Amino acid sequence: MKVAFVHVPIRHHGFSENLKVVDEEFTFSPPIVLAYVAAIAEKSGSKVILIDAAALKLSKEQVRKKLEIFRPDFIMFRLDTYCFHDTLDWIRFLKKTIAVPVIAGGINFSLYPRETMSYSEIDFGFIGEAVETLPEFLENFPGGKYKHIAGLCRRNEKDEVIINPANLKLADFDSYPFPARHLLPNQLYHSFVSQRKNFTIMLTSTGCPWKCTFCAIAGLAHYRERSAESVLAEIEKCYYDFDVREIDFFDATFFVNRERCLKIFEGIIKRKLDINWTCRSRVDLVDEEILRAAKKSGLRMIFWGIESGNAGTLENINKEINLSQTEKAIAVSRKLGIRNLGFLMAGNPGEKAEDIKETLKWAKKLKLDFVQICRAIPKPGSKMHFDVVRETGYDYWKEFVLGREGEKRIYVPGVALSQRKIESLLKKMYYGFYFRPVFILRTLTRLRSFGELARYVKVALRMIGHYFHTDIGAAGKPDFVKKSAHSGEG
Repeated sequence: MKVAFVHVPIRHHGFSENLKVVDEEFTFSPPIVLAYVAAIAEKSGSKVILIDAAALKLSKEQVRKKLEIFRPDFIMFRLDTYCFHDTLDWIRFLKKTIAVPVIAGGINFSLYPRETMSYSEIDFGFIGEAVETLPEFLENFPGGKYKHIAGLCRRNEKDEVIINPANLKLADFDSYPFPARHLLPNQLYHSFVSQRKNFTIMLTSTGCPWKCTFCAIAGLAHYRERSAESVLAEIEKCYYDFDVREIDFFDATFFVNRERCLKIFEGIIKRKLDINWTCRSRVDLVDEEILRAAKKSGLRMIFWGIESGNAGTLENINKEINLSQTEKAIAVSRKLGIRNLGFLMAGNPGEKAEDIKETLKWAKKLKLDFVQICRAIPKPGSKMHFDVVRETGYDYWKEFVLGREGEKRIYVPGVALSQRKIESLLKKMYYGFYFRPVFILRTLTRLRSFGELARYVKVALRMIGHYFHTDIGAAGKPDFVKKSAHSGEG
């Protein structure tokens, strides 16, 4: 079988938690999940291509021409809820001339399988993991003996949607092949804060053991780790085969398993791999000993889930950390020469304007190197999302997938601030943090390349321009109006 994977460009959306400039400039990373699935298909014996239309800046027409040359038996896409209609638009265009079945997967199928399959352009979908089900499907498709496969979504002879129950048993993460980076333009990837080429992202675990109310990962993915040996083997492959010198470990929460982490750090040092790496972490998982070992193995920066400088807000979002833990973790990290980026939020339940201003003041006090600030939204699959559905009887995301809702800011329970006020406060937080002379001078002294400087200047200019622009919902409708109970399609 010949299978083509297509990664479509990602854009900013009206319901996004980020400012437009942040969505478009913060990271330009490889489509790692799609690369995993491509590797699974390739390992099963299929001939595979992966077209990253975003990285290569390809138009729909240019992708169509590549597919016509390859002549696939299937075209595969990853569907997430945010980008659902963008991806659907690409599928519709390509199917006009590439008359082969479309297979889709992704988190949207776990949430809204029937709604997703209501679009005839999508021929097959998979709920859950592809490591076993996709090879089985590809092997049995020519003989028509695929209809029993767990998690498969399809249509029968009467054009009725059939959804097979998914296999809830999690595969051993070590059994996955490494992502198919040989199919990707690895030299093109970077993040806003990356300093070395080539840059890539890597997953060493899935899910998260904690249950923050705003996070979809906590609600949709069970925590599961790869062994240190598997992680080190992939790092070596990236280093020697793809000239990778900077890795962003894209786990939701690194440092969970202390023993495993120490084995990874020791392995990097023992193999004399000249890499830098970054990761995401909670502040209550680290101490000086483990951070010192991480630094010795190449750790350059940690992205901390700080969220707020207000104790009441942290309690409301079930963060299960306190301010003193954050202050200690950042202080130890700075002492060791590790740089720090803080993930912050605005507009959480129960939050007042004074609380948001307090968070900015606290972020400055922590002497963070960077911040990324987002507005609280009920992300698909998060506890906050399900709370909204229970309270209102209306599921915005389901209606959005069905095409009955446009892009707009979404009602958040317990938030008295208007979306326009939150937007204003969020911008002031960004400007109040980044446009300080002390921050600008410190950043300039740490530059490693002209390319890094160019990224910072570009984003700064865009942020200045964005200050005078608002992208809240539709014109004339800046705030989301809470819906009354709705009996819509189940």
